[in-house]
Amino acid sequence: MKNAKEKSRAYFNAHRKSGLAHGGYWRHDYRSQLQAIGRIKPERLIDIGCGTGAFLCRTAECYPDIQLSALDLSEEMIRETEERLSGHVDARVGDAEHMPLPDKAYQAVTCNMSIHHYPHPQAAVNEMYRILEPGGYLLLNDMDCIAPIRSIANVIFPRLPGGDVKMYNRTEIESMLIQAGFRRLRYRKITPFSFQCIALKS
Repeated sequence: MKNAKEKSRAYFNAHRKSGLAHGGYWRHDYRSQLQAIGRIKPERLIDIGCGTGAFLCRTAECYPDIQLSALDLSEEMIRETEERLSGHVDARVGDAEHMPLPDKAYQAVTCNMSIHHYPHPQAAVNEMYRILEPGGYLLLNDMDCIAPIRSIANVIFPRLPGGDVKMYNRTEIESMLIQAGFRRLRYRKITPFSFQCIALKS
């Protein structure tokens, strides 16, 4: 039986051109993330679990001076990101829980609709902290909904083909960030089914 990472890689390699992979469902979430980027004004930003680069394409349109980087477990998603951004991104294949990236390399890290795929999310959050400069920000966006629906989703997730693992509640997300070393957390619901959490590396 494939583990969650193997399922994710296989699924997203096979769905490079799908509408879901291109971020159509998450446009409202992207707006919230882009607004936060506008306030932070980073020079170097990396998107973890970048998928097809849909979010980074929007970032490049809004903030063309930001140096963009990307990381994803799927080789095909990285290929799509590189093609869509036409050489304006440093895109790498890699595991979010073991990033092939240097310490303190970025002023902003974004992670959109990806952390629910991670079998060991604390390891991924620790890595996000490591690659940020002091004073840098993590902008984390993922699914959230009322507890009964979340409980049902977490029973179904392991049976899905895309390598989904778990939908985390607010307490779990904030605990991961604090344990990694982040401070000044700001968690808010941005739709009935998603949240944004902004955290500072002090």
